[in-house]
Amino acid sequence: MAEVYLDNSATTCVHPQVAEAIMTALRENYGNPSSAHRRGQAAEQAVKKARRQVAWILRAEPGEIYFTSGGTESNNWALAGTAQARVRQGKQLITTQVEHPSVLEVFRRLEEQGFTVTYVPVDEYGLIDLEALAAALGPETTLVSIMYVNNEMGSIMPLADIARLLKQKAPQAVWHVDAVQGFAKLPLFPHDLGIDLISISGHKIQGPKGVGALFVRQGLRVKPLILGGGQENGYRSGTENVPGIMGLGLAAELMWERRVEAGAHLAGLKERLRQRVQAEIPAVYANGPQDSRGAPHILNLSF
Repeated sequence: MAEVYLDNSATTCVHPQVAEAIMTALRENYGNPSSAHRRGQAAEQAVKKARRQVAWILRAEPGEIYFTSGGTESNNWALAGTAQARVRQGKQLITTQVEHPSVLEVFRRLEEQGFTVTYVPVDEYGLIDLEALAAALGPETTLVSIMYVNNEMGSIMPLADIARLLKQKAPQAVWHVDAVQGFAKLPLFPHDLGIDLISISGHKIQGPKGVGALFVRQGLRVKPLILGGGQENGYRSGTENVPGIMGLGLAAELMWERRVEAGAHLAGLKERLRQRVQAEIPAVYANGPQDSRGAPHILNLSF
């Protein structure tokens, strides 16, 4: 019997081309990117290529991309590193009530350290309450973290509206976006919106697990969490996961190139499933936006 896999919000299968590239890297490109010999230089070039691939999708500079062990580390580093780097400017932080635990748990830890956190509510569709956000923003706000696509409801946060509010009410605040569920599937250009930090994960886009990235706007200071040999320009020490990084770069490129076709296909499947379930099972409610405000790859039903 053929398997029907419906848990892609949790993780995706690795794309065959990505799996092949990873295996080749494991067998042949096993040098340490910090080594000066031929194999080390080959590994370094592979990492640079992946950095360019991720940056291309964000319309960013390669030097603004830093590789991590995944979305959780990227979120932890972005939030804790920024809060600690800007503690003298203030301790007022803002996020939403529906963030991923790798965001919410960091804010709870920061509260224990003396920071004040405002958790902005969302409406019945899982979309941020812009009036509540506007009321929370002020000259003391130093960090704002709002996800792009909610991993459970599929709600796409109105980033352009949020950008306008931040510019008006808290231009000094650093803005972090957890884009794990949206990167390479939906457009996201940080320099157009004024986003300072973006978290990315490989295994949500048919890449390998255990690898991710953090976009850090050029000139922004974020304190490193992992210290050691000074890899990733001194921001994230540890020998680079070359096969994983190569897999992330290729997966991102493949996902981005087919995003329009894939999005339309997924939206059709999503609507077909919703209609059939609601037609055949009584008292079923579809949660989250069922229009363009909802991601094409996420469906949330209550039975």
